[in-house]
Amino acid sequence: MRLDEFKHSRWTAEDGVPLGIYALAQTPDGFLWTGSDSGLHRFDGVRFEMVPAPANGARVGDPVSALMAARNGELWIGYQSGRIAVLRDGKLIDRSTPASDRWVHYFMEDQRGAVWTVIGNTNHPLMRYSAGRWETIGESWGLERPFAWGIAESRDGRIWVSDRARMLVLEPGERRFRDSGIARAKDEDEVLATDRSGQVWESGPFGTRRLPALPLAVRDTAPYPAIAPPPDDSLRYYLFDRHDAIWAVTWSAGLMRIARPHDLYRGKQPVHEFFSAKDGLTSDRALSVLEDREGNIWVGTSAGLDRFTPANIRSTAGVAPYSSYGYILMAARDGTVYAADSDSLYSISPQGTTTRLLTDLRNPQAICEDATGTIWFATSDAFYRGTGGRFDGIPVDKRRNFLDCAATPDGRLWFNRARGGLTRYENGEWIESLPDGPDGPLKVTTLISHGDGLLAHVRSQGLVYMDLPDTKVLWKKDDIPGKEITLLRPVGDDVLVGTTGGMARLRNGAITLLQRNDPWLQGVVGMADDRQGHTWLLSRAGIARVSRDALLRSFDEPGTALPAQRFDFDDGLRAPAVTAYSKNSAAEGGDGVLRFLTTDAIVQVQPDRLVRNGLPPPVRITGLAFGSQRLPDPVSATLPAGASRIEIDYTALSLTIPSRVRFRYQLAGVDEDWIDAGNRRQAFYTNLAPGDYTFRVVAANNDGVWNPQGASVDFTVPPTFLQSMWFKALVIAAFALALWLLYVLRLRYETTRLRDRFEAQIAERNRIARDLHDTLLQGMQGMLLSFQALASRLPPDAPLRQQMERVLDRTQDTIREGRDRIHLLRDPEASTMDLAESLGRHAQELAAEHQLLCDITVPLPPRPLQSIVYEELRQIGREAITNACLHSRGTRVDIHLAYRDTGVVLTVRDDGVGIPEERMGVERHWGLTGMRERASLIGATFTISGLPGGGTEVKVGIGANEAYRKR
Repeated sequence: MRLDEFKHSRWTAEDGVPLGIYALAQTPDGFLWTGSDSGLHRFDGVRFEMVPAPANGARVGDPVSALMAARNGELWIGYQSGRIAVLRDGKLIDRSTPASDRWVHYFMEDQRGAVWTVIGNTNHPLMRYSAGRWETIGESWGLERPFAWGIAESRDGRIWVSDRARMLVLEPGERRFRDSGIARAKDEDEVLATDRSGQVWESGPFGTRRLPALPLAVRDTAPYPAIAPPPDDSLRYYLFDRHDAIWAVTWSAGLMRIARPHDLYRGKQPVHEFFSAKDGLTSDRALSVLEDREGNIWVGTSAGLDRFTPANIRSTAGVAPYSSYGYILMAARDGTVYAADSDSLYSISPQGTTTRLLTDLRNPQAICEDATGTIWFATSDAFYRGTGGRFDGIPVDKRRNFLDCAATPDGRLWFNRARGGLTRYENGEWIESLPDGPDGPLKVTTLISHGDGLLAHVRSQGLVYMDLPDTKVLWKKDDIPGKEITLLRPVGDDVLVGTTGGMARLRNGAITLLQRNDPWLQGVVGMADDRQGHTWLLSRAGIARVSRDALLRSFDEPGTALPAQRFDFDDGLRAPAVTAYSKNSAAEGGDGVLRFLTTDAIVQVQPDRLVRNGLPPPVRITGLAFGSQRLPDPVSATLPAGASRIEIDYTALSLTIPSRVRFRYQLAGVDEDWIDAGNRRQAFYTNLAPGDYTFRVVAANNDGVWNPQGASVDFTVPPTFLQSMWFKALVIAAFALALWLLYVLRLRYETTRLRDRFEAQIAERNRIARDLHDTLLQGMQGMLLSFQALASRLPPDAPLRQQMERVLDRTQDTIREGRDRIHLLRDPEASTMDLAESLGRHAQELAAEHQLLCDITVPLPPRPLQSIVYEELRQIGREAITNACLHSRGTRVDIHLAYRDTGVVLTVRDDGVGIPEERMGVERHWGLTGMRERASLIGATFTISGLPGGGTEVKVGIGANEAYRKR
């Protein structure tokens, strides 16, 4: 791969990159670290972030001169001041040594884990850190010179050091360097590096060579085979990449690359390639170089940072870029690809070799192949016929400007002219073949051979089939999406038609539109098939690769999945497609390489050698922000109470094409499913409730390889006082208190209302009592005296007189009871008989008359009752006792009266036949309605139910506030 086949990207101060990048490193977490005049920064492919932590007095922004990522994940940092620090788990740990007070040049970690460093102090040129302490590598180690520049380790564990006079080697397990006997230039700085096989190379004024194996078979003396040095002997540092190519930074010549340095030992002189500021490098003063885990090469310069990525789209070798009049391209049936720029015609053989066939041309315009394999080629002032790779000129009578050409099966050649119309070349003659339209010559933008004639796009008419002089419009201009045809490509008996608004298929004279709106299907100007079953499309959106079968099937089955892999400027496409001409701008050669026309070059893709990034990207959560605070690299966090709006920053360390990295994230308990964030590297949440949360994020690299493990952070949002359980408990308590107060107020209201009702009832009773006393009782008393007078006239032993005296006695009792009732109505508290005594007397009278046993129980001492309650309970009890004695047909009646703190409960039970279930709710029997009404009047509960085994129970209960007198 040539250096110009890499995709070059650059970052300068305008992009936030630090200047003067002396060191580069990549830690296992994927971050790229830069050590510069501005200090230590890390880069995720999108953002540069300064590391804020100090170490041993090192200030933020202290210039850094050396970096090394150790195998254990630590980052070793050397400062220009001579300080040394280690970054571990986000914290800087001081590893400085008093012996180091000047520039730290670089670090090297050997196979045993010891760290070697070359420093700028001439008294301590080389030092070693092992077992937690520094050791000066001086005379006791066999290092006699006060300066060491190059250091490297070979695969066998040997440590190689150049001290400007000798090439020293330290054998594994030893503690003293010895002279290797390898010759070297006197008092010259040499740079050492290890290739992929573990062999050490040296570079100096003599050039670059591989160190001979030890022990030396013959004496090593100059001159010896070496790769020529760069100009002005400016090599500063170099490395071998994964393909064993050398990448070197120079003091003043930019970047140097040697693709095959091992050719030196195969009898060939390796070729140098240079990339400098005139090619786009940020500066010719290149300072550092690094290969990352994905194979990208990074170069730090005095003015910025550069990246070189193996590109899938590359310029075609041998064809110059930036042609003044553009390019034309055609693939012949024998696998040869013909291409032309502004002044030359090239052939690219099926083996991939580019040959210039014609030069000094004037604006090449059209090229096509007839049925015999003859190639016809036209420029603005010449016409050629090519056979067997040789092109002969054909005389022309005048200049003609063509756009394209096509050969029909009958051997005739057809050319569409730039000014409009068609010209036919036949038997050495040019014949104008297409009649003019109403507005002059018809503009034919593209044409192909189809059937026995031509298929062409006539701008004013649409898609036209021509068997001249006959023509037929197959697709009207107004029906064409975008009204312009950009491509006609035969596929078997069909023709795929590209338009500015999409794609269509011509089959048997009928047009079928492809029902898709993908950007890469609009304005397609080039189409070619590879040998792996894919179709490649060139359009304004770049280059897309799709399944050939899926593409063809999608015309008849619109729901067919049609995933596309996109290739654009990030893949090496340096210029857009040519859209001014409607010709196929893609061709497949016999070498399997696909070539495409762009405005600036002919580019190519090798479908069987696509560079694919197969490494899942490491995912990191880089920040958790809330309010004005931000936590860097959080693992877990407790946020301030009430922090309901948060911002989470995350990244994925895929440095090849960071813009194509895709993310999905989920906040457990908030997001029901994963959120597709595209390439956005932030998540925002608002109105978070107090609680524990876990945020997870996963990512895919530029080629869609996902890291399903991703990264996560746990955080807690504490509640504010208003959100706390204490506050909620207080709210519940306040609510309960409010309910209780409402209950008390309601109770007082109801009590007052009942008292008012009682007083109204008492007033009404007084009125009724007066009326009864003044009318009914006085009348009855008069009647009683009259009957007594009549009875006294009868003989004492007369039966009638005895009967009348019994009636008069009963009437006297009734009058007495009525008088007592009237007295009670006027003065309820005047009754001295308690409720149990009143009910017991009534029960005993009825029980004796009906031969029943009667028992009354009062378990607790009686308490004074409200007069209305007393009276209504007495009437309910009397009615219940009367019903039990008259209708139960039982043998006993039990009366239970309980004075409780919660209220009064009166229960009357019998052991009779009970009330039939079907008549339990019929309230016109046995005074049930009256009892319910009396209970309701005083706010009491009333129930009547049957007992197991027979009998009936009547229960009435009333609360303490309503039942008892207030003290």
